[in-house]
Amino acid sequence: MGAEQRTAPNSGYQEMAWKERLNAGQAALAKYDYPNAEYQLWEALKEAEVFGGESDQMIETAETLARCLMDMNKYEDAEPLMLGLADIQQRKFGGNNIRTATTLVLLAEMYYAKGEYAKAEPFAQSSLKIYEMSHGPQHDETVRLLSYMAYIFHAQQKFAQAEPFYEKAMSASIKTMNENPKAALQIINGYAALLSSTHREEQANNLLAYAQQAQAQQPV
Repeated sequence: MGAEQRTAPNSGYQEMAWKERLNAGQAALAKYDYPNAEYQLWEALKEAEVFGGESDQMIETAETLARCLMDMNKYEDAEPLMLGLADIQQRKFGGNNIRTATTLVLLAEMYYAKGEYAKAEPFAQSSLKIYEMSHGPQHDETVRLLSYMAYIFHAQQKFAQAEPFYEKAMSASIKTMNENPKAALQIINGYAALLSSTHREEQANNLLAYAQQAQAQQPV
């Protein structure tokens, strides 16, 4: 994602060539045809270079390609692409922009999946702050990022740092359990595991009992 332009845009031809590749990649992605989607999106990225490394065309293509590579677990290809994309987005849109936050979330997810929890931590923290500020504490993505922070600290056995995130995530997710019971139960089970690991078995068992009761009440 360099900033240099290959050639000056020639009327609408380059725009059409880029858009055709991008649309083909998005269509393939919607059909879960990942190999074809990846090919089309890399080609779209080449077509977008003519508009400049920080152009809307380059950013949109890189955002779509990043999601594709993450779905394919191609982390080695995704990492440099997303790091470059996040840097461009922060310069162009600012550090508190939702599009920037979306890429930061993907970076956190990638490092978490790779077991590189310390690297995941700052990206998850930054994206959480953006969502809390722009969407509020009850938004689904805010709650998901709260739980992500809990999981990241928990995985590193940083129990004291994980616990307040579990508490916030659990409090918010319980309020919307009917809409997203799976996420709420996952948070409760994670918090119960932390309580058990810190020798608070009674509290852990009470939480697990609550989770079982809540799960039993969910429609089949």
